[in-house]
Amino acid sequence: MDLLLSTWKDVEAYLRRSKGIIVPLGSIEQHGPSGLIGTDIFCPQAIAEGIANAADALLGPAITFGVCPFNLAFPGTISARAATFMALLEDYVRSLARQGFERFYLLNGHGGNIGPAQAACQDLHAARSFDPQPQIERMRFRLRGWWDYPTVSRMRRELYGEWEGMHATPSEIAITQALHPDCGQMPEMLPTRKLSEEFLRTHAGDNHGGAEEHRRQFPDGRVGSDPSLAKPEDGRRLLAAAVSDGVADYRAFLVEP
Repeated sequence: MDLLLSTWKDVEAYLRRSKGIIVPLGSIEQHGPSGLIGTDIFCPQAIAEGIANAADALLGPAITFGVCPFNLAFPGTISARAATFMALLEDYVRSLARQGFERFYLLNGHGGNIGPAQAACQDLHAARSFDPQPQIERMRFRLRGWWDYPTVSRMRRELYGEWEGMHATPSEIAITQALHPDCGQMPEMLPTRKLSEEFLRTHAGDNHGGAEEHRRQFPDGRVGSDPSLAKPEDGRRLLAAAVSDGVADYRAFLVEP
């Protein structure tokens, strides 16, 4: 069930049987020389649709613009500030909480959203302590990156090993190939450099510097990845695995105390 394709009466009826909603989070940013700029919203949107259909859940509108200022030196990237993203997510949640929604399953497709989304959820939880209100007292959140689902994580390691990298990854490129087979080309690319464990720890969650510095460091937009390994058939397998893991995770979230 898609909120945008529903009437208010449909949503009212849904709330009589479920208080949960799935919200995809993405970004509009470069994804290397072969990746689509919409990659980080295409992936969670498709997975969230699959979960919603299988779990008889409501799919909320995606928050498309993410926090990616480090990629602004690449044409086509559109970044939100962390404060903007947080404010939008908080208003989104508060709007629906007022109507009776209680369980917000945030399916993320972009590392730069992790910190701001966690902070927004913490601020919403803080409101319960500062000013207890019935409509926010029951709010619960789960933030998941589709790549962290256990089956997906295992498949990524098996398929790509250390060449999965951090950005413009073969797993996400494979998913977009499956979703949009007529878009994107695979040009010749120079070998990328492997990322050290120290770099991965330091820059987890897309903790990067300024845009010009980032482009100098990664001139074609890839961050330790080899998207030439991507295949659409693997993308379809990754999608199916993410939906399967996501359905189980969403259902468990709904019944948590």
